[in-house]
Amino acid sequence: MRQFIDPRLFGRPSIGLALFGCKNRPFYQICVFPDKALGRRYEGSIIEQVGSFDPLPNNHNEKLVALNIGRIKHWIGERKAHVSVPVLELLGLSGLLPIHPKTYIRARERTLESQTKEVQEQPKD
Repeated sequence: MRQFIDPRLFGRPSIGLALFGCKNRPFYQICVFPDKALGRRYEGSIIEQVGSFDPLPNNHNEKLVALNIGRIKHWIGERKAHVSVPVLELLGLSGLLPIHPKTYIRARERTLESQTKEVQEQPKD
């Protein structure tokens, strides 16, 4: 007889982003997924939603993030959940974890790009 596995108790869970928007309007939910061996990234495999992330800036040029810090601490601390790099960056910017090195690398690249654009846009006399 086949036994079904309870994904909430099997393996090491992971925390990642699940896309819930559409093509031109992305919206992500920060979710807890079961072990990767059971499959993930579809709505039926989500164990718990612990936050949301809107990557498009609003009228005040802000990207909105909502986090349930208590539940994230539970999953990382007690259940030893694996956290994906984009979520690590968001948690670093929120102050829960140290800032991820990729955040510094991306900021440096963007400042260099803006500096080169300014140099190219200056009129040559």
